[in-house]
Order: sequence, then C-alpha cells, then structure tokens
Amino acid sequence: MTDSKEVLTQARGFYAGVAAEFLGIYKQGPRFVAVTGVPRSNTAGAAEMFAEALREAGQDVQRVSAGDTGADRFRMETIAPFRSRDSVLVVDGPGLLDADFRGLWNFSLWVEHDTEGSVDPSVGTTEATYSLGDPREVASVLFDDTDPERPRRLWADSC
Repeated sequence: MTDSKEVLTQARGFYAGVAAEFLGIYKQGPRFVAVTGVPRSNTAGAAEMFAEALREAGQDVQRVSAGDTGADRFRMETIAPFRSRDSVLVVDGPGLLDADFRGLWNFSLWVEHDTEGSVDPSVGTTEATYSLGDPREVASVLFDDTDPERPRRLWADSC
C-alpha cells in the first residue's frame, strides 16, 4: 500500500518535471502559461500544482482563473499589465487554446480526464471545428488527471 506522502511526492515530481521542461525553454521575462482541458478535468488543481512547482524552482508566479471573459478583454485586463514583470502567469480556464486566445501563451497544459473511457464529444477533433488545429494537438504538455495524485503524461504524436 502506498502512503499519502509517497503519493504527494509522485504528483509533485510530475509537476516539477513539467516545470523544468518549461524553464528549460522560458528562463526569464514575462511568461504566460495556459492550463485548460476537457470539461471534467481539474484545470484549477493542475494550475495550482504547476504554479507551486515553479515557485519551488525559484520563480515568481501569479495565478489567475479565467472566467467567461473574451480574449480581447482578457488580453487588456490581465495580460497587458503583466508584460513588464519578470514572472510567470499561470492561468486556468475553459477554451484557453481556442483561436482567440491561442497566441497569448508561451506554454500550455491540456488536461484530459479518464482517457480509458469514451472520448469527450464536447471537444472538437476536426479541422472544421478548429481552424488552427485541435487544442490537444497544439498544447505543450498533454496529461491525464483521472488520478490527480498520479498524473500521467500523454503523447499526441502520430508515431
């Protein structure tokens, strides 16, 4: 049987690895990260864990949950004031990899839930639905949070 401390260590290790991947590419300046996914996923929890991993790596991190605001308003009210900081802004919310938001992010996490179950029909998978490509295909990191204490990295390549 696995104790709770070991389980927490597994989750922290996962997010620390993703944070190291991010920081290997984006070392300084204002950096913007989107955490989004299928409706049943816990994007807020994933964003909190990722933000904590960045803090543990010595980064200044701000956390925001995006509501139903439009991309232009979000850009003006949240992104623009943050551009002068040497910090990471981690944002969770639905639709953050849709066409209107996609250009805002340096890095993105797409959270799946129950990948062994049926495909979630609420997320498009065709070019007709997403002219810029499916969010699953453009996310920097794709993972399954069915067991949030043991997130599992997924690979959306065609190999």
